[in-house]
Formats: sequence, structure tokens, C-alpha cells
Amino acid sequence: MTEERKSTGKSAPYRAFFYPMHLALLCVGKNFMPMAWWTPVSKEPFRFLFAMDRENHTLILLRELGEAALTFLSWEERDWVVRSGYLSGRRVRKAERLGVDLRPARKLRHTQVPEGALAVFELEVMELPLEGDRALFLGDVVHAEGSPQAKERPILFLGFRDYATLGERWRFRP
Repeated sequence: MTEERKSTGKSAPYRAFFYPMHLALLCVGKNFMPMAWWTPVSKEPFRFLFAMDRENHTLILLRELGEAALTFLSWEERDWVVRSGYLSGRRVRKAERLGVDLRPARKLRHTQVPEGALAVFELEVMELPLEGDRALFLGDVVHAEGSPQAKERPILFLGFRDYATLGERWRFRP
């Protein structure tokens, strides 16, 4: 039997007991950032939900362009993928700084994706008006492409600066 809880209006403190999470690279325009807070939420229509810090430059681009691509890269690409989260798209062109070749998305008008991405989900996005320290976006998939290799050596985010892949562990050092 479950006991009903009365809401006190206060939430419990954040605890990251749900890691590891598959790290993606969210591309918006010519900018990109690593993202672990994403999940598929519907097969028909095919949709993803993702959350991002309200202080992030990519949030401005998402609101402006209304599109994004959720991309997945191999474990071997982890250094530049993670490092991109320590650079601000307000100040630098990340692709140039990190030596990443971009190509135009197939169905999106403004967004470019990394040439070596193993999976790409192109999204038309809309923001969900909810309170919190993260902005929530629902993305309708307008194009998907990928390789079976996308599942072989994923970049898994363990929290803080720790990452792993299947059978291997690595710590990022900025």
C-alpha cells in the first residue's frame, strides 16, 4: 500500500544516482555542445525531450532558429566533444578552435553537424514553458541517419568530469 504525500512546495536536493547517461552533441546553427540530459519520448511521432541550462548560449540559438540536431560520436572523439562544453559559442567558433569539420544537416536550414557523427537526429524544436533551472525542449525528428557503430563505443557521462565507454573508463582533464 502506498502512502499519499502532501506537497510541501519544496523539492528534494539534486542527487545524480541515475548516471551513466549516453552523451550526445547538440548542434544548433554552427554551434554545438555536449548534452547528457535527453531522452526519446515518442516513437509515433518520433520525438526527443532535452533540457539545458538557462545560462547557455545554445539556448539563445534554439529559441532563434527553432531547430537542432542531436548527434552521437564515438568514444575516440571524446576529447573534443567534452572540451566543446568548456568553450562558449559566444566567444569562439568551436568547430574552428577544435578542428572539427562540419557539414550541412540534410533537412534543417541553418544547422551543421560533425562530419564524423555516427548517428544524427535532426529536430524541429519547441520550448516547453516550465519553471526550473533548465529549459525544456521537445524535438520532432524530421530526419534520422546512423550506423550500427553508434552503439559500439558510446561516450557515457558518469557525472562531474568522469566518462566511460563499454569496458573502459577515462577522466577528462581540462
